[in-house]
Amino acid sequence: PMISELYPEPTPVPAKKQASDAGKWTIGLNASGGLLASNNSAYTDSLYQKSNMIGMLDEAQSNADDDYYHVPTAQINYNHPYYNYESSYTITEHLSKHRLPIRFGLSLHYQFHPRLAFMSGISYTRLYSEFSFPLYGNISYSQRLHYIGVPLGVAWQLWAANRFSVYLAGGAMVEKCVSVSIDGDYTGQKPWQWSVNGAVGAEYAFTSLLGAYLEPSLGYYFSDGTQLEHYYKEHPLAPSIEFGLRMHFGR
Repeated sequence: PMISELYPEPTPVPAKKQASDAGKWTIGLNASGGLLASNNSAYTDSLYQKSNMIGMLDEAQSNADDDYYHVPTAQINYNHPYYNYESSYTITEHLSKHRLPIRFGLSLHYQFHPRLAFMSGISYTRLYSEFSFPLYGNISYSQRLHYIGVPLGVAWQLWAANRFSVYLAGGAMVEKCVSVSIDGDYTGQKPWQWSVNGAVGAEYAFTSLLGAYLEPSLGYYFSDGTQLEHYYKEHPLAPSIEFGLRMHFGR
């Protein structure tokens, strides 16, 4: 017999598809929060105040003993459910405390290259602030802003070994304010919020389908063009940290 018949060449075994191969989809659930401390600061800008504050300030004015504490007449905008105080008097000085943002989201990644992935999804963000007037300790109110957003970006895998992977990510997000609540009342100002961000993340895979990740990021939030005061107006360059679970398909 011929040598080729005695020792046939082995049948090639197809290479196992790697976890980082293109064509993989990833769905994730995540939560994130800010990293800067909430802020207290004084302003002299005009504010949209709750309408029943007119009575409070008028009463305070009638009890004032000094012209220094005089409350200027309000310039009322009847097209808006809140009154706009515009004055340089000290009564317009107020303290604002902006709590750290809270965000929850659903993410979607598509691996179009062994190291590159396209990112999108949907998110919900809540911004909470408290305001008070130092001259009148009993006058204060809280503000809640609720946003729905859509992020777009890309992620680049830097390193992967065993069950760990490290990556860089960057992109932009557009958010629409869907609700503005001031002490339970709602205003008509519901602006768009644009931002850009960069992040570095690490993921640990429990199985080939499920992993957990941690992702510190730094975002820049552009002005929304309104008179609303909130955390991103106070901290346009804001760090945050995101964490969550991811499910991988197509492996």
